[in-house]
Order: sequence, then structure tokens, then C-alpha cells
Amino acid sequence: MAVLVRQQRIDADVEFHAFGFQESDDGDLPVPFPDDFEQGVFLNTFPGRLNVYSAGHTHTASVDVEVWDGQPPVQDPADWDNQAEADFESASGEVAVWSIGLGRSDDVITLADEGGSCECA
Repeated sequence: MAVLVRQQRIDADVEFHAFGFQESDDGDLPVPFPDDFEQGVFLNTFPGRLNVYSAGHTHTASVDVEVWDGQPPVQDPADWDNQAEADFESASGEVAVWSIGLGRSDDVITLADEGGSCECA
């Protein structure tokens, strides 16, 4: 059974319906946030980056992040307005939170002590 490794609550500044999660060591990313953001799509994926679409134009979203050492317990999809999954590659093991107008926030999510692959849901 998977074990919860860490839990974190962050505030994401949503502007123009969007915020993103991007590899903290982002110098080599082919498409940095917010380039190629697709309106109306809940989760857009790019190498080293995840874009999240919100129905609200401008607001602060509270985001709960959980890092598990394996597949987490199944949750009832009825508990969520939207749900999506994506694979994510991280060179550093850290992910930064981005907004369109403010850019990179001070919040960093630690996925692991070093880079690797993970599944985001």
C-alpha cells in the first residue's frame, strides 16, 4: 500500500483562467509557461510543464498537493468538479507554480530529492 510522503497547500494566482506547474530548473524547457496555453482545456501537458484551466478569470486558488511513494488510494470522481492525469518529468525534483501576469511564485513543490518521472492526478 502506498504511503503519503508529503502534503502541501499552496495558493495559485489564477489570471486569464490559468496557472501552471513547471519544472523548477526550467532553462531547457522547449515551451515555457504560458506559451501555447489552450483555453477551455482543464489540463494541458508539455515537457516539464502542466497548465491548469479555471472557470474563474482572476482569483486565488488553493491547491492541495500530495506526494505518494506509489499509486494513491482511489478517490470518488464525484468529489471533484474536474479530474485529469498526466505524466511529468522533473530534472530537479522540484516544481514551481506560475501565473500569467505574476510569473513564477515563491512556492515550490518538492516531488523528490532528485529528478525523475511521476504521475500527476
